[in-house]
Amino acid sequence: MTHTIRRLTRADAGPAAQLHAAGFADPWSAASIETLIDTDNVLALGIEGEGGLLAFVLFQSAAGESELLTIATSPARRGEGLAGQLIEAAIPVLAGAGNTRLLLDVAEDNTPARRLYVRLGFTEDGRRKGYYSAGRPSPVDALLMSRAIGG
Repeated sequence: MTHTIRRLTRADAGPAAQLHAAGFADPWSAASIETLIDTDNVLALGIEGEGGLLAFVLFQSAAGESELLTIATSPARRGEGLAGQLIEAAIPVLAGAGNTRLLLDVAEDNTPARRLYVRLGFTEDGRRKGYYSAGRPSPVDALLMSRAIGG
């Protein structure tokens, strides 16, 4: 099955919000995603295939660093490597804009995401105790991760 990686537009905010709601207990609204898509220092990429938007990622950049704000994949398409493809597609764009480091945080209990980030070269820099609580019986730590990109 073929798919295309492309920049998101305002028209993608609704489908992106649906993907986010399918993956997160405290989902972002279409309005908040649309605002981010329209923000100059945000890179918003999506993968489109049969049936529409399959996955998306949002990065925000400042002072030479880019933070992965959120990433979501259709539940029916998880495990196909779409999230990794989005991050790998974003790296040269972010590096080309002068960024030298990628940052993210991930819930300690999100094993698939942690494996992906390690595979993509991210290392753990620290943690935020009890940061994630939505949809969980008790809060879990956020692992702070980063990797160098570009120059």
